[in-house]
Amino acid sequence: MKLLHAPFYQGYVDLVQDDIETELKHQISEVAVLISNIPDKKWKYRYEKGKWSVAQLVQHCIDTERIMVFRALSLARGEKTSLPGFSENDYAQASEYSRQDKLKMAEEFYNLRKSHLSLFQSMPEKILNIEGEADGQPISIISLWYITVGHWKHHQKVLKERYF
Repeated sequence: MKLLHAPFYQGYVDLVQDDIETELKHQISEVAVLISNIPDKKWKYRYEKGKWSVAQLVQHCIDTERIMVFRALSLARGEKTSLPGFSENDYAQASEYSRQDKLKMAEEFYNLRKSHLSLFQSMPEKILNIEGEADGQPISIISLWYITVGHWKHHQKVLKERYF
């Protein structure tokens, strides 16, 4: 399969160690449990002034997954226009993260990923190689799935190293 993406995403792609379907499945419970087990006193914690809270970081990961999978679906269905970029900071600010309940967010992620896994499993290999453009950069559908998994892995590491 052809991994094609902007250099910015390479760090996420490199974090994927197993086949992509196995990683997508594994993260369903792994991430939901991680979110559920965040201590309440840490939910709004920021490790440094101006950095996101734990709640914002989790919401950012959920939002980013939705966007990457929307891009994959769009390309799989024949979208020819360049897909838009997004400002992660604007999304984080608009998320009203302080109102988010961590158990509801864990459930949201769990349901979201189960749905996304079904979508991935419905895509024949030839579709995974389709290329398009997102945020002005070339990208393949398979890369979008790798980015989805690697992005969570990256932020799990950030949570462990900087927040807990």
